[in-house]
Amino acid sequence: MLNQSAHIDNFTRENLPDMSTWPDLLLEDTDNSSWLNVGYELTDLMVEKGHGDNVALIGNGRQRTYKELADWTNRLAHVLTDEIGVVSGNRVLIRSANNPAMVACWLAATKVGAVVVNTMPMLRAGELAQIVDKGEIEFALCDTRILDEIEDCRKGSKFLKRVIGFDGTANFDAELDRLALNKSVKFKTVQTSQDDVALLGFTSGTTGSPKATMHFHRDLISIADGYAKEILNVVPEDVFVGSPPLAFTFGLGGLAIFPLRFGATATLLEAASPKNIIEIIEKYKATICFTAPTAYRVMLDAMDNGSDLSSLRLAVSAGETLPGAVYESWIAKTGKPMLDGIGATEMLHIFLTNRLDDHAP
Repeated sequence: MLNQSAHIDNFTRENLPDMSTWPDLLLEDTDNSSWLNVGYELTDLMVEKGHGDNVALIGNGRQRTYKELADWTNRLAHVLTDEIGVVSGNRVLIRSANNPAMVACWLAATKVGAVVVNTMPMLRAGELAQIVDKGEIEFALCDTRILDEIEDCRKGSKFLKRVIGFDGTANFDAELDRLALNKSVKFKTVQTSQDDVALLGFTSGTTGSPKATMHFHRDLISIADGYAKEILNVVPEDVFVGSPPLAFTFGLGGLAIFPLRFGATATLLEAASPKNIIEIIEKYKATICFTAPTAYRVMLDAMDNGSDLSSLRLAVSAGETLPGAVYESWIAKTGKPMLDGIGATEMLHIFLTNRLDDHAP
């Protein structure tokens, strides 16, 4: 049985698959408290736990501590509810490359009980329209540098009514940012149920119309407490870097949920080329990297040419098959483990993996 929903807009609850088709859910080790909101868990609660002065996000000239992130997301949440009219259960599309502003928008929308749909910057108006129609999305938050396609989508959409721009750079010069500046840093988080839908993850590589996977607030915490804690042993001193887009659940987990759940730091790159990843590792002494084997090959060559990647304590490879030669070369050159993970949008993140004390090519 599902808990009572806190959603005013019941679209996602009403569109869940029939429960007779669900797998058995083994929830004995999960928190069964009456409410759970991921936006609160990853910001305000982290401040309450003493991580307020830790750096949460780095990228695009912005660096935010957990206290600054909590305050900013609370200001944004006020804008969403007071100025824009978002109510719990509404779907909110976010369009941006990887940057701290995108993470703040996702957390703020989650705090107000919205169901977030993160999308890739490369999508064109027609592709966005399919997502908007499938999710019956009324609101969109978009980096002002890439507004054109979502505005074109809005003009022809019967669902999308409002597009609000935010500044993905460090300038705070966009509608959403300006509205937030005068808002309170205190916000009463919507007390969503642990099994209220928090995220619609649209699958990549499928044929036909886009398919959305539905993930509860509970699920977003479970991937952190399962994989990030149990497998990666994440601690507040960790610094994350990687290439997957936040619009993919692989990136949202590895570069936002995982670090923020444990008071660690996420470095975010809009153009996550192997060269840029190497520079970030050297500059910020990153400890955990999420990327594909092709990038690790480049990193191996860079070490031969003098790059210092010794701060990395582990490398996570996913997205394509990890060749044994890359795995063996990495361990031989660094003395550090490389974990191979298999994940899927339907499962939210990596569900099959090597372990730090049990890994093989």
